[in-house]
Amino acid sequence: MKYGICQVVISPGRAEPADQAEIMMQLVFGDLVYVVEVKNNWTQLKMAKYDYTCWVDTKHIFILEEEEFNSIYSQKEVRVKDITSSLINSENKEITHLLKGCLLPNYDSGSISFGSNKFKFLGNTNHSFETQKEDIVSTSLEYLNSPYLWGGNSPYGIDCSGLTQMTYLLHGIQIPRNACDQATVGETIDFLEEATPGDLIYFDNSEGVIMHVGILLPVNKIIHASGHVRIDSIDHQGIFRTDMNKYTHKLRIIKSLF
Repeated sequence: MKYGICQVVISPGRAEPADQAEIMMQLVFGDLVYVVEVKNNWTQLKMAKYDYTCWVDTKHIFILEEEEFNSIYSQKEVRVKDITSSLINSENKEITHLLKGCLLPNYDSGSISFGSNKFKFLGNTNHSFETQKEDIVSTSLEYLNSPYLWGGNSPYGIDCSGLTQMTYLLHGIQIPRNACDQATVGETIDFLEEATPGDLIYFDNSEGVIMHVGILLPVNKIIHASGHVRIDSIDHQGIFRTDMNKYTHKLRIIKSLF
């Protein structure tokens, strides 16, 4: 078994080892992975903290010793809070720009490291994060108007489950990547009237498969990624878009994580 860490700001995780293959998800700087297979310039990997497998460019992964991997894995996660921030390589002074949600391995007083690499971090982190629902709401609003990108999880391109996963991760709460898997965690709430802002709302298609998720906001509103990250009205039927004068998503289940 080999162990690795994502060493670029964003790495497309593809369904097959090819540049034209579908992007299933994105890794961000600091994500830990298990190496499954290496084929030419591609590495198949499994995410360390949730059950997801994809192919990435081999150059995007730095191989870690098992001991360091386990040490980073067991640490309390520290993530980038700002939309953008910077790393400065301590040796060659090269700058790497990070995005909101990137992980900072071995973070200590503004410095990070992995392997022989040492960096100075310039920016703010979620190090003192809170887990109040009103903070979940505030963080979700920071993604407002981000463009929709299938498999994306950054402010510059994100999908519905990427929005919910990254928002919760920034508050120290790990949930699965896909909406249908996210819907399996947390406590079910029977009625929308009993839900509180910050709860997760799931929606299904005509076959009953959960295909969409958003975060409940105050005053019967929801923030979700559909075309872009937007705010719409919600009631017991689902999401109602006033600009289209119709319901676009049918409510299936409501979950509270705390």
